[in-house]
Amino acid sequence: MHLAFTLINFMSQISANLVKRKIKNIKVRRDVKRKRARKMFMANEDQEWEVFIRFLEERRKEEWVVSAKKTLDWFLEHMGEDNWVRRKRAVVQYFRQQQSNHIPSSPARALDIEDENARVAFNKDWIAWYLYLVESVYFRPYVDEPSQSARIYPFFSAIGRYIDIATNIEGIDGKLDELLEGKENQPDSLLFEIVTAIMYQRNGWTVKFIPEDANSKTPDLFVSRGNESFYVECKRQSKVTEYSENERKEWRKRWAKLAPIMIANKTSIFVDVTFKVEISQTSEDILAKAFSAIIHKGCIDNGVYLESDELIFKASYIDMGLVDEHFDKYQVRWNSPQMIALFAGGYDSSGSYTQLHSPKGINAIGPDDDEHVLNLFCEGVHAAYCAKWECVADESINKKAKDVRKLLSKAVNQAPKSHPTIVHIGYETLHGPIVEYSRANKIYSSIENFDYKRKDIRAVYCHAIQPSNQIEGFECAETTMRFGRIGVNPEDILPHDLLLDEPGMETRNDTHWNEDFTGSYKS
Repeated sequence: MHLAFTLINFMSQISANLVKRKIKNIKVRRDVKRKRARKMFMANEDQEWEVFIRFLEERRKEEWVVSAKKTLDWFLEHMGEDNWVRRKRAVVQYFRQQQSNHIPSSPARALDIEDENARVAFNKDWIAWYLYLVESVYFRPYVDEPSQSARIYPFFSAIGRYIDIATNIEGIDGKLDELLEGKENQPDSLLFEIVTAIMYQRNGWTVKFIPEDANSKTPDLFVSRGNESFYVECKRQSKVTEYSENERKEWRKRWAKLAPIMIANKTSIFVDVTFKVEISQTSEDILAKAFSAIIHKGCIDNGVYLESDELIFKASYIDMGLVDEHFDKYQVRWNSPQMIALFAGGYDSSGSYTQLHSPKGINAIGPDDDEHVLNLFCEGVHAAYCAKWECVADESINKKAKDVRKLLSKAVNQAPKSHPTIVHIGYETLHGPIVEYSRANKIYSSIENFDYKRKDIRAVYCHAIQPSNQIEGFECAETTMRFGRIGVNPEDILPHDLLLDEPGMETRNDTHWNEDFTGSYKS
């Protein structure tokens, strides 16, 4: 391990090695940034508190909230009030127990809020968890879980925006039964089917959901317009790949060795780690050794960092004076991008962060009842330790850039032999531009070279969706990549092929990951 004095050459090499394909059949759009209750004024600041309350009241009138509420009301009416009360109670009880287990009993105790057992998700009943988040926007404005809600709000808003269309699609009641009561517990796939059906209806097609057949797999939709008709098959990729989950676990093992040494140093520190090889190929004490070396060399906060064949490791002191100054004015939502930004000096929405700190106080904002949870705000910290990490190894990028070939194969297998079919595939882009360039190249190669087994597949649409948390809010970017087959122009089938856009939204012939990489998008 040796000292190095600049990171510029290394990162430029990564950029130059990217293979960027010029794509014609694409369309991108973004939401405007959505503000939400991330920052709390101190209660003794009466005037500022009143301003904040007015902000929350006005937010109820915003189009995305009004539209999401329409979807919520529709779903809950279908579910039934007693059923919802029971399932909501289970959500609240789960997170209340989780909070009591992981909030420190003593201010002196440092708390790792990204501990494996403290991850915020209600796996037992995903759709109830989603409904609780959406209901909270309107009735419990201090309740939120930013990483999950940014994924959910755009879908609920898109459905509510066209609620008159959605409620009149043939077969929708059966689809709601499957979404709200089904045994599969996979609401992401079903929400994707619903917004796809709405998109076809908006393009002038008559749409019908096809009931599931217990004996064989069937397409999801049947659409017709004039003399044309198609079966439509929808597939949605899981949020993150198995490799990404395993990579995060490998990071956690190395963080567990580093954290005690950082705490023993008794100074709040932020570290920035770039792995140049797969994390699993490094020793579990590599971060601890790097930190010890950088302390020994006196390299913290002087612009010098450590580099080896395996990683780049940089450390800097957290300016706790600035942190305290912020907390003197505001309480900050627990485990939010804003809290990370205080320690890291900024926030990258596609970055991976881990934080450890000892809070001075944690307050639950809102009524103490059976419906409020995830409403915690921090009023200050004694010490903080934060890390941003990424792996830029070719093997890691390749494995995180999950192809759609398996989903395409499943869709083609379900397509009937006797009638033309269209395939829609949805996935989330959560790992940043470098991974998405690699994934896009894979997708184009797979779709162009796929064996469609004599099935009459007329077009394939890939919907890349990027929910993005920001320090003061969130946004959602969406790119549609379209592929026509057998002389078909996909734009003739769907002149408008974005799922989640709203009135007046501008679209561009680009991908959102290219805009992120080049900085060409200006909000």
